[in-house]
Amino acid sequence: MKRFIVCVLASALLTACADKKSNVVINVQEQPDKTFPIYDYFQVEKTVNVNADDEYLLSDINSAYMNGNWIYTLDSNHKISKIDLKSGDIVGQYCQIGRGPQDYIFPIGLTGDDHYLYLLDLMGKAVHKFSFDLKHQGKFSLENMNATSSMFKTQDGFLFFNSFDSEGAGKIALTDNDGQIRQTFINKKEEQLPGTDAPVMKTIFTDQLFVQTPDGKVLCFNPDGKEAYLYDGKDMDPLLRIDMDLNYEKKPQTPDPFVKQLYYVNGNVLINYSYNMETYFSYYDKNFKLKASGRYDLTDDSQAPFQPLCQIGDRLITFKSTDDAPGAVLPDRSIQAQIFIHRAK
Repeated sequence: MKRFIVCVLASALLTACADKKSNVVINVQEQPDKTFPIYDYFQVEKTVNVNADDEYLLSDINSAYMNGNWIYTLDSNHKISKIDLKSGDIVGQYCQIGRGPQDYIFPIGLTGDDHYLYLLDLMGKAVHKFSFDLKHQGKFSLENMNATSSMFKTQDGFLFFNSFDSEGAGKIALTDNDGQIRQTFINKKEEQLPGTDAPVMKTIFTDQLFVQTPDGKVLCFNPDGKEAYLYDGKDMDPLLRIDMDLNYEKKPQTPDPFVKQLYYVNGNVLINYSYNMETYFSYYDKNFKLKASGRYDLTDDSQAPFQPLCQIGDRLITFKSTDDAPGAVLPDRSIQAQIFIHRAK
């Protein structure tokens, strides 16, 4: 048995006070044989069968953004694809690896607004801008930040998550539309390697660390501190902290429990975390009272898979790709992937 503790930070303070805790504590106890009741709370709004095509093929999807009737995906082969949500047709792709003005080196995330699609290039330390027809429209540099591993487009700029802080730059940086830093948040001293000034590099298990809430705010998750904040366009206020009790029976060669992702669905909080390399969910109402929790059964293929890669608006997006060739593990060999769009009931 393990305990999963969520401490809600009730005070609306700036991130300089992010270590302050309230006296509101929620204890969650998980039983290994308990399954999370996904379809008591979520339903499949739409299933999209992505058509196989010799010209346009998909690899595993890493990131996505939706605009109207289109979904844009970034896969493990660094291709951006434009997919029709009605027909499942891939109507275009973009992939240029290199160091030229329209090239990227190691892209890790997509976001967008009403006008453009944006791609975050981790190794190239840049953000590329595309039209929704996948025409390259320029880029700007992120050399002034360290290892940006996630981004979100605000009304007049961007939010970026720094994988490690440097000289007080902050874990989260607010920039203008050209990547110039205007404000930083969560300014904490980094844990350092013993006997050195080098920061400890920690694994980030997702590039989806920002979620827009129904009232226009942005939920920002700091996986290093297992804490979440709400950004209202001016201030970044503490929302909740997650503490994981490490007094548990750890299986050999598995990482410590970690939180992979937070979702903010109609004011409710869904936490996706890992314990002994198994997937768990805990779901809380608007008052942070537990609604349900449990393990996700990866072997149950009787219903649509529920492993949200990202949240777009109030929808949770899951992708299921084939193993080797189009149709290898899906019902029809003309299908190379499926997209599942879930909504809360």
